[in-house]
Amino acid sequence: MTCKKAAAIMLGTSLILTSCSSSSSSNEDGVGLAVVDNGGASIMINTPSYGYPELLDRIDTADTLSNVSYRSFDPSLIAETKTQPFEGYECLFSYPGVYIYKESGFVGVLDNEGNVVIPADTFARAEILSPTLIKMYLYDSDESGFVFADISDKAQPEILESFSFKSSSIKTVERRQEDSDRVLTYLEANGIPVGQTGYDSVLQKDTSELPADISCKKAYTVTKDGAYYIITFDPYYNYTIYEGTYARVDLNIAGKPGSCFILSYEDDLEAKTLLDSFKRSDDDGSDTKGDDHISFDFGLYGDDDYIVTLYSSGKLISQGVRNGSTFYTSAKIDTRCFGDTVRWLSAALEREYDITEEGT
Repeated sequence: MTCKKAAAIMLGTSLILTSCSSSSSSNEDGVGLAVVDNGGASIMINTPSYGYPELLDRIDTADTLSNVSYRSFDPSLIAETKTQPFEGYECLFSYPGVYIYKESGFVGVLDNEGNVVIPADTFARAEILSPTLIKMYLYDSDESGFVFADISDKAQPEILESFSFKSSSIKTVERRQEDSDRVLTYLEANGIPVGQTGYDSVLQKDTSELPADISCKKAYTVTKDGAYYIITFDPYYNYTIYEGTYARVDLNIAGKPGSCFILSYEDDLEAKTLLDSFKRSDDDGSDTKGDDHISFDFGLYGDDDYIVTLYSSGKLISQGVRNGSTFYTSAKIDTRCFGDTVRWLSAALEREYDITEEGT
């Protein structure tokens, strides 16, 4: 997340918190005032309108692996070569740092400077499997005749008759941080660091718990500074880091239901801060039948497991386990806080799913 983007998010949150937690303001038109005082009556001034977050209609159903933080290999970056980059070579397609070229009916491999890594004198077809592993076919139409080219060392590539994933090749290494007593755990695959950082905890995850459309050989759940991630490895040791799923949101506005997940640690903190900021008064016992509502289930990660539900009439119910204690509270809040929360969700969805009003 860029500094500019983070600053915009924090500014938006601070404006919402001002609108729902302050009891007075110098704004003459009253927009943004939240005037519920403990034990006092609610005063509605220029109550802003809200609507169903239409972005919920334009995203796929989220799951525990919806928010990709990093991919060590992205097949979508394999591209057909439209402009030849090297004189004397006919490049067919490339991946950053690797080019597949053709010569006299054979294919070979070039590095990003045009140096020959695998000469075009034996193989009829090539398939890039990772940044350093290429499947080289002996015949153009025969899927059975192939070898693997390991180009980790481009000066001395290695041809492998077979290649198989070994779970034991992925290991954890603990390292004490410089000038600190903090010890972080790092993941390594075949001796190569996974990601750019170490973690507070690393636990192997049962791959059967992952969504059915995710094919991986091994997976881990890792945590760092309160945030958590899931790291998966494919058969070629390519890894993907997914940010964890922090909360489920369910809502019903004007009779239209919807649901989504909070997929960002920053957004999870924002949601909790926003909801905690609402000034509360005693619940008057009013009926919520027919009210619009929005509910946050913060039980998807961590020790806390509680639900906060807001109603358009101004009722707020919190219940579950927080900070190790079971609780239940029912209170009244200013009705504009409900609208602010719905609008916050729309903004969070735009950030997490990179969706704009113009399209996906």
